[in-house]
Amino acid sequence: MKRPRARLLDESSEESEDEALQGRSQIDRSKRARISEGSHDDRISDDSSNDDIEEEQATQFRAQQSKRRKDDVAAENGIIESISCTNFMCHTYLEVTLGPLINFIIGHNGSGKSAVLTAITLCLGGRAISTNRGASLKSFIKQGQEYSTLCVKLKNQGETAYQPEIYGESILVERHFTKAGTSGFKLKSSSGRIISTRKADLEDICDYFTLQLDNPMSVLTQDMARQFLNHSNPSDKYKFFLKGTQLEQLGHDYDLITENLDKIEAGFSRFMHAIENLKREYRKAKELEALSKRHDTLRQKIKNFQNQMAWAQIEVQEQKLEEHEADLRNSDELMLSIQNDIANAAESFQEVDGLHDHANVKVEDARTELEPLQSEKEISRQNHMKAKADLQESRMEQRTIREHLRASDQRIKTAHEGIKDEYRRLEAANGGNHLQRLQEINDAKAAVDECRTLATEHNNNLRHLEEDKRSAERAIKEFLPALRRKENEINEGEERLDNMMRDRGQQLRGYQPNMSQLIKAVAQDNGFQNKPVGPIGNHIRLLQPIWSSILEKSLGGALNSFVVTSKLDQTRLSALMQRIRCPCPILIGNTAAFDISSHEPDPSYLTALKILEIDNDLVTRQLIINQGIEQTILIESMPEAIETMDNGRLRNVKQCFSINDSMRGAGIRLTYGWGGTLSSTYVEPYRGQSRMKTDIEFQINEQRKLVQDLKNQRRDLENRHRGLQTALKHCQEAIVRHQRSSRDHRVETQRAEDKVDVLQDALDREAVEEGRLDALKEGLLEAEQEKEVQENSYGEAVLAIDRLTEVLRTCAECLERHDAGISGVQAKIRAAESKALKLYNQRMAALQKKNKDIQHLEDETRRREELENDRADQYAVVEQWTAKAIQVSPRVSVDPGETTDTLEQKLQRLVTDLEQHESRIGGDPRTIAAAAKNAEVAMKAAEEKFKSEERLAQTLKHSVFNRQDRLKLFRNHISARARLQFNYLLSERGFRGKLTIAHKQRMLDLDVQPDETQDGIGRKTKTLSGGEKSFSTICLLLSLWEAMGAPIRCLDEFDVFMDSVNRDVSLKMMITAAARSVQKQYILITPQAMGSVSVNDSVRIIKLSDPERGQTTINF
Repeated sequence: MKRPRARLLDESSEESEDEALQGRSQIDRSKRARISEGSHDDRISDDSSNDDIEEEQATQFRAQQSKRRKDDVAAENGIIESISCTNFMCHTYLEVTLGPLINFIIGHNGSGKSAVLTAITLCLGGRAISTNRGASLKSFIKQGQEYSTLCVKLKNQGETAYQPEIYGESILVERHFTKAGTSGFKLKSSSGRIISTRKADLEDICDYFTLQLDNPMSVLTQDMARQFLNHSNPSDKYKFFLKGTQLEQLGHDYDLITENLDKIEAGFSRFMHAIENLKREYRKAKELEALSKRHDTLRQKIKNFQNQMAWAQIEVQEQKLEEHEADLRNSDELMLSIQNDIANAAESFQEVDGLHDHANVKVEDARTELEPLQSEKEISRQNHMKAKADLQESRMEQRTIREHLRASDQRIKTAHEGIKDEYRRLEAANGGNHLQRLQEINDAKAAVDECRTLATEHNNNLRHLEEDKRSAERAIKEFLPALRRKENEINEGEERLDNMMRDRGQQLRGYQPNMSQLIKAVAQDNGFQNKPVGPIGNHIRLLQPIWSSILEKSLGGALNSFVVTSKLDQTRLSALMQRIRCPCPILIGNTAAFDISSHEPDPSYLTALKILEIDNDLVTRQLIINQGIEQTILIESMPEAIETMDNGRLRNVKQCFSINDSMRGAGIRLTYGWGGTLSSTYVEPYRGQSRMKTDIEFQINEQRKLVQDLKNQRRDLENRHRGLQTALKHCQEAIVRHQRSSRDHRVETQRAEDKVDVLQDALDREAVEEGRLDALKEGLLEAEQEKEVQENSYGEAVLAIDRLTEVLRTCAECLERHDAGISGVQAKIRAAESKALKLYNQRMAALQKKNKDIQHLEDETRRREELENDRADQYAVVEQWTAKAIQVSPRVSVDPGETTDTLEQKLQRLVTDLEQHESRIGGDPRTIAAAAKNAEVAMKAAEEKFKSEERLAQTLKHSVFNRQDRLKLFRNHISARARLQFNYLLSERGFRGKLTIAHKQRMLDLDVQPDETQDGIGRKTKTLSGGEKSFSTICLLLSLWEAMGAPIRCLDEFDVFMDSVNRDVSLKMMITAAARSVQKQYILITPQAMGSVSVNDSVRIIKLSDPERGQTTINF
């Protein structure tokens, strides 16, 4: 809903005006039929004889209005609540909050008071030149700044608010302009939401609230106020009166309407002449139409031949359609045969594929069967080695027993000799060194005890040596797999390095072998709703290659994935992958945009998302949803990462990766567990070729360093292995030395025991008792018994050697059986692998046959589609030609023997005859009949248009008369109202006077008498004092404002030339007049103080300080 551009009167005055105009308009309407030839000034001339009557009516109207009006009634909308300026004129920032009724803006000269009115004018769409402050917007920007911003807040409340459901209770109007010359508007709601940036919408708002910013009476700047108050003559005052009351615009509009009416009447004569020409053309066309109807028989024959000609062409096209149908039937039969071939090939493939799978199972079973045999062989080998060692030990024990037997024989021999000597000794007694021999015997026995103790302790150490040997053997056995694994890692790393150098720049080498074929097939397949995106790694560029291994390992199979947007595309892509034998994960995503700014961690942390340059939004969305790359932070230093994660749970952080310095390419993953506890996981190095785009030279260098690290680790492992072998050798040597020492200990013990026996025998020989002989005999008996024991032991040793020899032979036979079994299984494996290879070749041949048949079917399917398209095109041709033929005539039979050529020849002869006739009369019957019809339609349309425009002209004439009469009454009413208000305001100070408005002379003058006596003669304003002149002019301004309808009235420096008395009276009068103006807002600017004015709810005084650097608020 829009209000009129000029709201000149309030509702009560408009009602009174309508009542006054009603009677007079009816009288004038009956007297007047056409517009008079008089001038615009004659039609709108004022009637001086009616001045007293009009003034009396205006006095009564004002009395009625003053009874009904309430003072201090604020407007609910259309007034200004606040103004703010940034970098505007002399202000860095200025904000002024206005009251709804009367606002005085005061301040020293140069404080920027006038900038408020300038800001209002410019912000609400006014031109820069209308402010008399600058020729362009950039001249208003504060010196040293590049831009300026203005904002005006309009009140928008009540029932007549402007689109309150959109803007709310306030409308914010912003204008921004720069030194470069750019400028723009923003219309915002009360909440700050931008509603529009179009100036046309701002003009609609100003029209709705009747904000007349270009009206010099609505906003009087310093220059305009000075001109109006001090330097204007009666002609200038009258111009101000016409512009302020919008009467000038109405007069121009009515003059323009009158000119247009004169132009319309001038064109009527030309219109009548054109109608006569159309009538003559119509009569001529009707005569030709009657002449053309005489040859209808010839035309009927031509029509029959044309019908046959049309349907003969249809029959030719129908024959072509039948040929296409036959081709389609042949194609269907061929496709059925191919499908049977495909079914047979598929069945053969399934059979061979099953046999191949079964052969692979056999190979795996044979390999599985080989493993326990190898384990059993290892056990048999160990048993064989143990039996061999036990046999060697038994043989060594046998040799020891043999030595003991020889020693026993020697003792027996010695005992016999002793007995003989005893017998000889007994013959001659001897007794000189008995005690010395006893001491030697005790010493020898002590030596025997010491040797036995040392032998016992030495034998106890054997268990520890054997345990050390077994530990060293276990360590070597457990260490060998690690060494072999490291060797394999080195070989793989060197092979990977060679591949990277050979395949430099080939990004797809990091994926499955058939990935390039899959990507090409996806690009060529037009059956997808949206093209799949993938593999994901191919759409990612890693900006920091140092994180390549960790992110490759972390993202894992996601980098091999493809992303689609629908289930149908997923099914189609899966089938394509199976056909190319390149299976990859398929993810379903969508293209909806989403904001992750609220889910990201602190910007100071480096996240995986920041170092990944992704060229597709689908890929970014999937990595965020499935991998959480926006919440994965990266910290190189492991201690720093642990300290960061352990210092309280970080906001929007799911996990943290750090680099493991001890192992190149490895890392540590830190996450939060239940209750916020920190847990860590080791991240293995990524051993494959990089799938993400990155610096290939950096990757090659990193791979070289990795290979070198692996070689260094292998060297360390080899050193450790040599150390373990050395330790094992030392254990074995220690056992050998122990065995030698054991033999030495046994020899020493035996020697000590022999010494004791010798000394005892010598002592016994020296004994004089006869018991010495018995002792020798007893010793002989013991030696014989010991020999018997040694012989038994020797026999047991022989049996043990025989038993162990048999065990060794059994172990050797078992080992041979295992070797034979392993050889048999290996032969079985080779046979199974050979069979599997043969079946694999058969399977590939069957697969190729199947794929060939499928390709043949696809080719035939495409051919059939082309045939169907040809059939459809031909069918469309038949349908199209049939439709056209039906438009010519219903289907007719073609005469036997007739073809399109014969029919065309006959038709051509008849057409030639008809054309000769039509050339004589000037055209064919349709053209002639159409021309006659068109001539008739054109003639009637011209006549109807002439009548319509003639009625419109008469209607406009009556409307112009009515509006001119209303304009005259309206102008006289405003004049009387202004005169009454002027006299009333003069009386406020005891003045009297008269406001003379001569509309014909376009003059407005004042007669003022500074006293209330009736005898005085009024004076012109030039004879008044400066204060009286300014006061009188203020009364005139207030009188003209009372005749205006604008809700905002602005005046700058109205009291510059007033003395204190006239200024106080003028202020009081202006405040009173403003309070009586219902729903009007006043903005009055003065450089002088306002101490005599009391501030209340209706009056607000705003004092501006001198602009200072850094000022942001206004001191009230």
